Amino acid sequence: MGTGGMMRVGVLAPRGVAARRGPEYDGPMTADPLRVLFIDDDEAFCQAMAKALRRRGFEVRTVHRGHQAVEALNDPDPEARAHVAVLDLRMPDLDGLEVLRRTPGRRIPVVVLTGHGTVPDAVEAMRRGAFTFLTKPVDAADLTPVLRQAATPSGAGNALVGDSLATVQLRALLDRLADAEEPILLTGETGTGKEVAARYLHLRSRRAEQPFVAVNMACLPRDLVESELFGHARGAFTGAAQRKPGLFEEAGHGTLFLDEVAELPMEHQAKLLRALETRTFRPVGETRERVFEARLVTATHRRLADEVAAGRFREDLFYRLQVLPLELPPLRVRRDDILPIARHWLARVAHDTLALGDDGCRVLLDHPWPGNVREVVNLVRRVALFAEDGLVDAALVRRMLAANPFTQATATAPAPAAPPVARVHEEISLEALERRHIEGMLARHRNITHVARILEINRRTLQRKLKAWGIDASDLGGT
Repeated sequence: MGTGGMMRVGVLAPRGVAARRGPEYDGPMTADPLRVLFIDDDEAFCQAMAKALRRRGFEVRTVHRGHQAVEALNDPDPEARAHVAVLDLRMPDLDGLEVLRRTPGRRIPVVVLTGHGTVPDAVEAMRRGAFTFLTKPVDAADLTPVLRQAATPSGAGNALVGDSLATVQLRALLDRLADAEEPILLTGETGTGKEVAARYLHLRSRRAEQPFVAVNMACLPRDLVESELFGHARGAFTGAAQRKPGLFEEAGHGTLFLDEVAELPMEHQAKLLRALETRTFRPVGETRERVFEARLVTATHRRLADEVAAGRFREDLFYRLQVLPLELPPLRVRRDDILPIARHWLARVAHDTLALGDDGCRVLLDHPWPGNVREVVNLVRRVALFAEDGLVDAALVRRMLAANPFTQATATAPAPAAPPVARVHEEISLEALERRHIEGMLARHRNITHVARILEINRRTLQRKLKAWGIDASDLGGT
């Protein structure tokens, strides 16, 4: 135990920002052909996509109604169910979001498609566990790599990779805490893997067959927090056309993961405390208490004791959440893990077609990794797109590090002029940082489609961002 009763793994350092969400699914079957469940009420589009995907080696089953989708996604038979699903958000009987709400315990990843892409729909779909969100029109060529990535074994994405002393200690502590009923609080700087640790806890526990439901509290609109957590009755407020179960209910006997719990508004903190103390909750507009049966895991990049001292977080809730506190170590204090993590993700992303050269390994070991494991993963994804002859060498690693928003390009060869990247400690908004990074990528690569692939977003999404910022891509060399 460290200072204040905090269990430490290795040496902990500065703070950052944290990340993401979704129910567990079983590891895919990576051998071809992959089975795809295509769900869309547009039968002509469905048939065309199915035909194109079959030409690419997939087995495809199509359904055209939401109720059929719910039944297929909840299929308990691993031999009968698909490896990955594609789900349209607009259907006449049950829309895609309702399908996701009714399948919290599904065992396959879901790629969401819509011709009506909106930010609220995207946030809601991802919060409900969608693997990714794509906007129509989309073709089989664009969809194929996404389907294969989604069908990578879930265990690989949730693995705590590394054999450093700090990581070995971390796994041992998580194993000991796996079946603990008391709340677990995970802290650590950005990218250290707090959600991965939460999933590891879930998979190691006797709750592993139950839902893993997660949400980033910073993403919830302030006026919808109570409804999202506890649900609401039909007619509870304007726009509540039907009863909606909240996260506390969806988690069932599984695990509820509240990421960035320090962002919970003060007026809702007392309600969370009461739910933990009484193990009950009440949906908005209902009079009957419901039993809270899930195990709670929370995470934050902030020092909650500092938030209490500043009057932004309730002291009683602070003590209730940190019954079992655990700090995750940054990558710089477990440098023995850098190469195993890089190799693990390179094998996963490039399907064992690439290898790290010795000089490339040296560059990786010399880098400070302020973005921790998340920064390594982002680098590997870029490297996999540009590597030639099956080898990742030092020059390529340096070039990809120069495009990294976490750090400045220092030890790199001259690159085309681009807007400066924010320094690690520079005060800058997330949107401004994103804009700088995208402008730099366009100046460097001079092709919108290519940049969209590197960023792992839809080309239309990138074009919408540029339009919203008033940027003419041709001015930046983009096409």
